[in-house]
Amino acid sequence: MTTDLYAPQIPDDLNIRFVENRIVIERPAQEVYDWVTTWANLPKWLPMASGTEVRRGTEGAPAELGDVLLETIAADLPDEKPKLYTVVARVPGKLWTVVGRDVLDDGTPAPAMHAIATFTTFDLGDGRTLFCRLFERLVPPAEPAGPHPVEDPARIQPGLELIKAHLEGAAR
Repeated sequence: MTTDLYAPQIPDDLNIRFVENRIVIERPAQEVYDWVTTWANLPKWLPMASGTEVRRGTEGAPAELGDVLLETIAADLPDEKPKLYTVVARVPGKLWTVVGRDVLDDGTPAPAMHAIATFTTFDLGDGRTLFCRLFERLVPPAEPAGPHPVEDPARIQPGLELIKAHLEGAAR
């Protein structure tokens, strides 16, 4: 990973953390957008997602405003609870934002959101697309210092490489 892929803009000692990853994909922006915003594709690229269950919307199509997804978290993060994500902003082919809440042990959603993920696609004008993932997370007061795995750009960037591989036809 090169250093220009991520430059922290906000200190880690605040109650919110941001991480942005980006990649250039040799496919049109609409195709990138449609693939990334299709809930069924999430476990194919996001390292933390081991599975998904669509609660509102269509699993095999780009998610619409108000659609809801339950994300099961990878086993290597045993302290992480499942996440319930709702689409809150959508500009087809350009921008997609979801807010997330933990799912508590009794199966109910936490009363407040804890994360925001925004995906943007930028048409580079030559058939290529710059894809960006901005992830923002509220940090609980008792959490130890240092980045959480979802905030680690080195852990997320291989996921963006998987998006690129799937869309450019190199995925296995």
